[in-house]
Amino acid sequence: MSAAHSLPASALEWLGSADRQVVLAVDSHTGGNPTRIVLSGIDLPDGARTVDAARAWLRDHADHWRRRLVHEPRGGGLTCAVLPVAGREDGCDIGAVILEPGSYPPMCGHCMIGFASVIIELDLLPDLWRDDPLAARFRIRTPAGPVGVVARRDAGKFSTVTITNVESFVVSRAPCTVEGRALPVELLYGGDYYISVDAGRIGLSLDRANATEIVRLARLLREAYTAGGVTDPVTGGLLNVYQVLFYEYDAAAPGHAKIVVVAPPGVIDRSPCGTGTSAFFAKLVTEGRIAPEETLTTESIIGSTFTVTAGGVRRTPERLFVTPDLTGRAYINGFLTIAADADDALADGFAPL
Repeated sequence: MSAAHSLPASALEWLGSADRQVVLAVDSHTGGNPTRIVLSGIDLPDGARTVDAARAWLRDHADHWRRRLVHEPRGGGLTCAVLPVAGREDGCDIGAVILEPGSYPPMCGHCMIGFASVIIELDLLPDLWRDDPLAARFRIRTPAGPVGVVARRDAGKFSTVTITNVESFVVSRAPCTVEGRALPVELLYGGDYYISVDAGRIGLSLDRANATEIVRLARLLREAYTAGGVTDPVTGGLLNVYQVLFYEYDAAAPGHAKIVVVAPPGVIDRSPCGTGTSAFFAKLVTEGRIAPEETLTTESIIGSTFTVTAGGVRRTPERLFVTPDLTGRAYINGFLTIAADADDALADGFAPL
């Protein structure tokens, strides 16, 4: 970095004048949705060197890091972050704890595409292109399980990332009453859970101009669906369900779908949502509306796209499990120095409105 792009001496003096708890991060976006990847500044204790242990430590003892990274005033309702975890757990090359404004989710597709893209762009893992100059392969351990990555080059330039996601499936189907209407709802899983509704069947436009109504209905639907808790009908386990997925799909154009996901407190994913795309693709394969080897393109509310196909299919008496191969790309937006002023009452952030 040239001197013109370095912090001025006065900034460096301010950072060093007290314990500012400096964190360095790189900001990226995947299909329009942001991911903030930590480069340095958060040191894991000895007992929190695996992904699950690091996630538990952050959640139970150091949640201020999540709030500083993704809450306002440094972040917002859309901001997600990734804390890399060094090590080769479960045969993976690196681990990742995902931090969102409201939780520590098990998996996030756009975050993993963002993390993988930053790994490639900043050469965070050594010798990735050694065996194949056109395709670098590595694995990321997420809380949901290992996720495979294939990063590709085209004409010598990094082009796309394909994530082999965790097994995805249809959880249940049951109507949910909202504003006196019984909405046809499916609960889908693609690394996270989605209350899923065909927008066409309920007369909901998924155009950008209709964002306010999309969010309003999603909030009502989430509240009604999760009242009293949600359990898996096969395992009986209590599920953490907090996102709503609306889709438009025409059987006459089986290779395309529009997906709009709304997450708390009421923000629309700008990307087509990686885990949501995985969950929806599993639904289509389960219903026989698309073959596992075919490719589905999903489009977001702003027009960005992912593609998905099946890396594998497994059937049990209760369910069909689809392993999605999700392809997209993230771009680096910039680099961030996060600091805390001891006199700032809002240094740890506040939840997005």
